[in-house]
Amino acid sequence: MDFSFSTEQLQLQTEVRSFARDVVAKTVNDRWREGRWDKDLWSEIGRRKWPGVMAPTEYGGMGATLIEHSIILEEMGKVDASLAAALNSVQQTTMAMLKFCNEKQKKKYLPRLAAGEAFALTGITETAAGSKLTDMQTVAVQDSQGWVINGVKTEVHIPEYVEACLIFAKTPNGISAFLVDASNEGFKTLRSRELVGLRSTPMAVVGLENCRVPQENLLGREGGAYEIFFNSFDVTRVGNAARCIGMAEGSLDAAISYAKERNVGDNVVTDFQGIRWQLAELVTKIDGARWLMYRAALEYIATGRSTINSAKAKLLACTTAMEAATVAFQITGSHACFADQPFARFILDAKLSEMTGGTIEILRNTIARDLLGKQTAPTP
Repeated sequence: MDFSFSTEQLQLQTEVRSFARDVVAKTVNDRWREGRWDKDLWSEIGRRKWPGVMAPTEYGGMGATLIEHSIILEEMGKVDASLAAALNSVQQTTMAMLKFCNEKQKKKYLPRLAAGEAFALTGITETAAGSKLTDMQTVAVQDSQGWVINGVKTEVHIPEYVEACLIFAKTPNGISAFLVDASNEGFKTLRSRELVGLRSTPMAVVGLENCRVPQENLLGREGGAYEIFFNSFDVTRVGNAARCIGMAEGSLDAAISYAKERNVGDNVVTDFQGIRWQLAELVTKIDGARWLMYRAALEYIATGRSTINSAKAKLLACTTAMEAATVAFQITGSHACFADQPFARFILDAKLSEMTGGTIEILRNTIARDLLGKQTAPTP
């Protein structure tokens, strides 16, 4: 496996890094504290086609691969994990559209998504249903005119800017996926929800009340939601790993920058061996997570799937991000305790990252099942 970047990939890395440092960083703390989505900033990102990184050029995208997507998310994650999460979310829905939507649907939505003129996401989670899709209560019933969907999705980001939503619902032959236009009169925002982390992508509860969609908005086959879900979910797991790697790097960079200048007697904080060893171990874990992430990305590019390797990458990346954010806070000391500093943001964003895109428990179960087979109940 060759992990070296091409000239074009290095140029992309430099461009994203500069944009994140020079533009995004100016407002990240304020947007995070206010829980505010910046539509103009998203449009700026869209002008660079980063929301459509993996969409073909005929649909307004970059026509790039999961490697480029990972480069963008790592560099953005160093500065603004919320924006990185938004880029990953829209990519998940884009990938599902590319494979399962018809040509008319692709031409309607994908160019606007790639250009940052709209947003899209996948609606799965409900009050009593998360990782286990069969627990969901949203249902879709077929009639002579198409499908009618009823239910509530509890974790939908920035619905006022969502143009297309991939909704998962129970149908007579299993769980199915439907493309729902947010302008549909049956698609309604019920209430907003305040996140404790990743706050710059506000969240809401949406209801589908007799939400009617035509037959062609059933994506794939009836009961085929798992195929649609895992077609794009491996992409987002790799993306989440890249975002978390960036978060870990960003938190350590901020802590080291301060600690190198903080005098303690005749020394600075980074002179102490205990601090140096912690940083050395964390940098090693970050490098390990990055190579796991690129291995998963290359596997996906070659085969279209990377379930186990993406799970390993995301597990190591998100737990390392949590550890790095905690160590960064501790190294920085009382300076980190104030709202104008980024360290509380790093910690809360990292904690949410252990929950989203597959919890660390789900990831461990996935890896263990591959290693040991299906778990059996212990004999009483």
